[in-house]
Amino acid sequence: MDQFLLFLIEVAVCLVASGILVVAITRPLRRLLTDVCGTLERANFWVVYCDAMIIIGPLVASVLFGTSGEVFAPSVTFFKAALGSALSGVFVALAAIGLQVARTLPPRLPPAADSGQSLSVDAS
Repeated sequence: MDQFLLFLIEVAVCLVASGILVVAITRPLRRLLTDVCGTLERANFWVVYCDAMIIIGPLVASVLFGTSGEVFAPSVTFFKAALGSALSGVFVALAAIGLQVARTLPPRLPPAADSGQSLSVDAS
């Protein structure tokens, strides 16, 4: 099989994996970033940026670590390597985005004290 076609298969695997993640994460990410950024325009920019990184990360991993140049026919090993490089890129992109979002979130407040109800033990 043509190596260019194998490369296109690797790219397609990356785009499918990235596309599934983008569809799953965009709406909740937009809500979270709207709260953090304060305006919808700012949040939309960062959502598009994150979506782009989720797509670019696996593509870079596929280009760097793909096996399309080393094999001559698609096999289970080829598809396993293609999926592995795509998922590695997705993981790295999500980890980077997650760390940045976690830094911007305000610290959690301790739980509010009960409204006058306490669990005291009678020592009599």
